[in-house]
Amino acid sequence: MSRRSLNPIQYLRFFGYAVEGLHYALRHHTSFGVQILIGLMAVGAGLYFRITRVEWMVLLFVSFAVLVAELLNTAIETTLDYMEKEHHHDVKVAKDVAAGGVLLTAVGAMVVGLIIFLPYLL
Repeated sequence: MSRRSLNPIQYLRFFGYAVEGLHYALRHHTSFGVQILIGLMAVGAGLYFRITRVEWMVLLFVSFAVLVAELLNTAIETTLDYMEKEHHHDVKVAKDVAAGGVLLTAVGAMVVGLIIFLPYLL
């Protein structure tokens, strides 16, 4: 189906699928909820310290990057679990690498958070 043939109702349906995916991740993956909570805490700190516009842009970018990484990791893990019912080393490697991507993104976000907030704390 080409994009030109989609009507507004179909676009809304696609939006609904995305919301369902977010809801699924929140219900079934505790780490996604924890990451949202940490992001909200960072937003709270940003409001409290009245960070600059550039700091807001960076803070929000890295916060959403962590959430997107977690969603992609969830999609990869769910797909591999569906495709491979038995334990297979390559499936484990793929899942571990995806999880490593989330970890690396989260560590990067933490470093950015320290760079932003440490000057306000010292």
